[in-house]
Amino acid sequence: MDDIDAGIIEELRRDGRIGQGELATKLGISRPTASKRLNTMLDSGIIRIVGVAHPSMLGINSVAHVSIDVDQPIRRVAAAIADLDDVVFVSLTSGRYPMVAEIRSIDDEALARALDVLRSVDGVRDTDTLVYTDLVIDVLRSVKIPTVSIDRLDVDLMKMLREDGRASYLALGEKADVSAGTARARVLRLINEGVLRVGALSRPGTEERVIPMGVGIRVRGKASAVSDQLVDLPGIRFLAATLGRYDLIGTVHSSDLAGTIGLVDRIRGLRSVLEIHSWVHVETVKEFYHYAPVGPLAQRAQP
Repeated sequence: MDDIDAGIIEELRRDGRIGQGELATKLGISRPTASKRLNTMLDSGIIRIVGVAHPSMLGINSVAHVSIDVDQPIRRVAAAIADLDDVVFVSLTSGRYPMVAEIRSIDDEALARALDVLRSVDGVRDTDTLVYTDLVIDVLRSVKIPTVSIDRLDVDLMKMLREDGRASYLALGEKADVSAGTARARVLRLINEGVLRVGALSRPGTEERVIPMGVGIRVRGKASAVSDQLVDLPGIRFLAATLGRYDLIGTVHSSDLAGTIGLVDRIRGLRSVLEIHSWVHVETVKEFYHYAPVGPLAQRAQP
């Protein structure tokens, strides 16, 4: 990868449906160059453009971060954990725990069951769980709690976009049996209302120059006061308020180790931050947010 490829991925993280002309303009390159580079990365699987729905809109109401210690070869244990249905993210890390995972379940009872299954995986020696109380910045950037209601057509469109986030409105309309104009209006509404985000996820190991670092933060006073300060900090890719040993947990990214350390130092320097612990995400084993609709939403998705 070079600077152009890295720039394309960064723009696609912000807007996975950005036009090739606008992409070229933002990066200061020709449209044919932007088109060729983009298509090469998509065809090779270096990046995937996916639509990620707000968890609560599909009945996902309980989310947790799990730090995991093992007593067997870590890749074997990580692969077994990645196979669990409610586990959407698994990463090998440096630090106190050699692995972290994220679980997204329909409710606290389902989350407890998922944790029981995870702890029962052969090779898992110890776990430490942080339950999210507020998802401030989710994968593909900012989160706001949607107030809009959705119907079967919305669910169908979200299911299509999670497979191909750059599908044309014509293709979406044909599959949903509506006009391209209706498909466009619905998709833009879902995005504008915060129900859906469309962006790029890169294949594990692709962005070799990017150093992703996890941070656990303990604060003085309200956690929301600190999270409000972190939301617009460049390099913050994920942020959640939690119950457990940390008040906030997040992920910071930079193009080199010095930049990542600088971001962590900026967080540490905030007046209300009491303590910050960090770990490096060495390798992403799983990043897959294709949870199916549940409850009434599942019925809406049925033919």
